[in-house]
Amino acid sequence: MKNKALLGNVPEVDLSALDAAQREGHTCVRCGRVPLHRVDLTQVGAPDLIACSGEDAAICSRPVFWLATPCPQWCNGLHDDRDAGPDRRHFSSWEEQVPLTLEDAQEMGPGLGWQPEYAVVSLDQGVREDAPRIWCGKGATNQGWHLTEDEARRLAVTLTAAANLAAGELAGQLQLPFGIVAA
Repeated sequence: MKNKALLGNVPEVDLSALDAAQREGHTCVRCGRVPLHRVDLTQVGAPDLIACSGEDAAICSRPVFWLATPCPQWCNGLHDDRDAGPDRRHFSSWEEQVPLTLEDAQEMGPGLGWQPEYAVVSLDQGVREDAPRIWCGKGATNQGWHLTEDEARRLAVTLTAAANLAAGELAGQLQLPFGIVAA
């Protein structure tokens, strides 16, 4: 038995904004997805359209069906229904790049020139993870590592101490591995 409803009973539907698949009754008039459970919408003198049924309303109202909670404030929001499980992540639009002048330059492609190598830092978090991870890697490669907030703060202190030592300043007291203290 098919569910039937009048188009006027479906809120927030602007007929002029529907795409071809929606106008032809292939996808939901609200979210543009193929409904799991559909409601056939009828309107006198118009083609039959479809919408997600009430039981799928929560999914239909989401911009991305698998995103059950709001994005963190730092997320770039570039999510898609087609994202596979491992790709369902929040990524920061913030990204810091630090040129590495002591490293070899990287060729950008035949005839495109060269670019200094750089370290990149950004945030990412799986949609089912509790906290973001701080990505620190080399250039556009996928070579690098993830840090917790505490690890990143500790690395920042360690790098500052190393920079101070390199500049001939006192680094302060550092806690080295295995409980060794350096002055």
